[in-house]
Amino acid sequence: MELYETLPIVPLRDVVVFPHMMLPFVIGRPSSVRALEHALLKDKRIFLAAQHDAQVDDPQPSDIFTMGCVANVVQSLKLPDGNIKLLVEGIDRARAIEWKEDKGFYRVVVKVVSKPREAGSDAESTMTRVVSLFEQYVKLSNNLQYDAMIAAVRVDDPNKLADTIAAHLVVGVDEKQNLLEIISPIERLNRIAGILEAEVDKLQVDRRIQSRVKKQMEKAQKEYYLNEKMKAIQKEL
Repeated sequence: MELYETLPIVPLRDVVVFPHMMLPFVIGRPSSVRALEHALLKDKRIFLAAQHDAQVDDPQPSDIFTMGCVANVVQSLKLPDGNIKLLVEGIDRARAIEWKEDKGFYRVVVKVVSKPREAGSDAESTMTRVVSLFEQYVKLSNNLQYDAMIAAVRVDDPNKLADTIAAHLVVGVDEKQNLLEIISPIERLNRIAGILEAEVDKLQVDRRIQSRVKKQMEKAQKEYYLNEKMKAIQKEL
C-alpha cells in the first residue's frame, strides 16, 4: 500500500538525515522558520532534504534533492539571535513528488518509501561483515566514541543497521545522499562496506605516517639533547 503525506519542508545545508537518526541543528532562514512553525502547530512532522549546493540561500525546488527523510521534531528552542535549535528524529525515507508554495515556505507531497524486508544467510553474513568493518573504522577514527558506536550497531534489522552506520560515516554529502537513495538494505550495506574498506585503508595509512613522523621527531629531539649535552661537557672540560 502506497503512503503519501503533505508536509512542510526544511532544506538542509551539508547534512543528510537518515531514518533512526537523532540530529540537532540550527535553522534561521525565514522560510525554514515558517515551515517549522507550521509543523509545530500540527503533528510536529516535517520533511528534511539536502540542498545540491549549500551556498544557495533561498533554495527553490530544483535546488533540493527529492529524496529526503520524514522526521519528528523532538525539541525546539528559540535562541537569543532569533535562530531556532532543533532536535529531530528521522522516521522514513520519502521522495518529494509535488511542491506547493504556502505563506513564505513550501509544503511538499511526499511518497513514503516502504521498507523492504531482506533476511536469510546472505543478509546475516553481510551485516556481520559491515559491523566488523565499522568496528575497525571507529577504532581508527578520532571523531567517534567507540563504546557508543558499537552499542548503536548491535541490531538485527539490516535497514536500521545500514542507516545507523551511514549516519555516522565521515564522508561528503553526495556520498551520504547516494546511500539515502538506495532502497534495498543489503545493497546499501554492500555500498557501506566498500566505503568502510576505503576509509579503513586511508586511516591505517594516516596512522602509519603519524607513527613514522613521531619516531623521527623523537629521534631528532634525542639527537638534539645529546648534542647539547656534549657541548655542555666540552665547555666544562
